[in-house]
Amino acid sequence: MAEAVVEKKVELRVIAPTSATDKSPYKFNKTVDMVIMRCTTGDMGILPGRVPVSTVLGTGVLRIFDEGAEKHIAIMGGVAHVSDDIITILSDAAQKPEEVNVEKVTADLKEFRRLYEQATDLNEKKKYSDESQRCQVLLEVAKSK
Repeated sequence: MAEAVVEKKVELRVIAPTSATDKSPYKFNKTVDMVIMRCTTGDMGILPGRVPVSTVLGTGVLRIFDEGAEKHIAIMGGVAHVSDDIITILSDAAQKPEEVNVEKVTADLKEFRRLYEQATDLNEKKKYSDESQRCQVLLEVAKSK
């Protein structure tokens, strides 16, 4: 008698303060095939069966692969913990493509680049550079609708 092959997946849970509601604390909660997340040290791919790991997240695109499709979520820092095929991401902020106001983010990016060019203080330059990076990530995610 042939046994059914059960395809292994990972459960992805994304929690961000701005996305919590009375019904659910999750921005995203689904079982998927694979996840690639932007860590402060580079990208990390997570497949089923991964050894437990915790990492600090940078600002970047969370790439979610499931059944041949790829979805994106903008992640603005936070931490991720992987254990028992469950990925839990606690992010400072997270946005899905449909939540991005492209006109506003484009205007913000232009302004942050202008302020960066005018800044003379290194701390100000870093602040405007970080804000520009956030805008670029949001625009990249918005394009993936």
